[in-house]
Amino acid sequence: MRKTAPLFALLLSFLLTARAFAAESTRTLKVELSPAAAAHFRVENLAGSMRVIPATDNKVTAVATIHAESDKLANLMRFDQVSGEDGVPTLRVIYPLDRYDTIRFNSKLQKESFLSFLGGSSTNTKYDGHRVRVSGSDGVLLYADVEVRVPPVADLEATFRNVVGRLGAEGVQGKLRFDSGSGEISLERLKGEVQADTGSGDVRAEDLSGTFSCDTGSGDCILTGFQGEKLSFDVGSGNVNVRSGKARLISADTGSGNILISDSDVEIFDADTGSGDVVLESRGSRLVAVKADTGSGNVTLRLAPEATFEARADQGSGDIRTGYKDAEAIIEHRQVIGYRRGDSRIRIFVSTGSGDLNIEPLP
Repeated sequence: MRKTAPLFALLLSFLLTARAFAAESTRTLKVELSPAAAAHFRVENLAGSMRVIPATDNKVTAVATIHAESDKLANLMRFDQVSGEDGVPTLRVIYPLDRYDTIRFNSKLQKESFLSFLGGSSTNTKYDGHRVRVSGSDGVLLYADVEVRVPPVADLEATFRNVVGRLGAEGVQGKLRFDSGSGEISLERLKGEVQADTGSGDVRAEDLSGTFSCDTGSGDCILTGFQGEKLSFDVGSGNVNVRSGKARLISADTGSGNILISDSDVEIFDADTGSGDVVLESRGSRLVAVKADTGSGNVTLRLAPEATFEARADQGSGDIRTGYKDAEAIIEHRQVIGYRRGDSRIRIFVSTGSGDLNIEPLP
């Protein structure tokens, strides 16, 4: 019995894999948003991928490549313009959820993790007025890969919702929201008021301008290259990592995870983490206010060599250190609670349950 058990498990894995990679039926659906709706709209897909790119004309068009386990099932899929939330015109991939309440999503992303086919992971969600389960192993094989082309106009207002699977955009502008229940969001070269929201998955962004907010339930927010007014991060469990960001305000909140802001030029910095470290590297001359709160974690501030500041700390346990040799200690009740240097232009307040405060000059 001990010898047959591994053989049975191996056979089962082969059977499941064969099912997962079985021949698929594909079908292409194309839809064009009505001209009157092109300024404010939504695009929705349940499972698969969604990619948003610039159009070569002033039309909003979308193409959905349907993947199904049979021609009959593929032919039940539609891609229509409907009236969505609050009456917003919506391009929606419509699944036959009145017939099937569980669909199997077998994307290339899952092939990167072989065990995902065997684990039977699933997501329960509401889509198009139906409760549905998206599974890696159960249900009918049915999903759509969507490409959306949007015109290059600054007054565009749009939401792109891909419930399960990867969501990406590049080279577009406007008031844009990217929404995923479970999947990675990837953004490149966007301008305007940009929001990224995912229940589980990382958000990776590069070369953005305007304002940007990132919200993840479980996953990292990673941004490289930003210039604009405001950066905002809200992470349940995961890290915030910003490199080369120039903004008036950077606000970051994590339940558990580190906050790292490097090579930045910021005016106001506000960080809050339940458990994790906070690191700010500010090379610019605009910095005037820093507030950091950690439940358990260190706070490290690396400032310009000429920076002047007044730093105060409220600590349950931890030390205060500075690499500025001419900084003067602030003493209350015979304890060092902070340091002051020069005209105190930068106001710093740090609160830690257990953690150190380090203030260092950048090279």
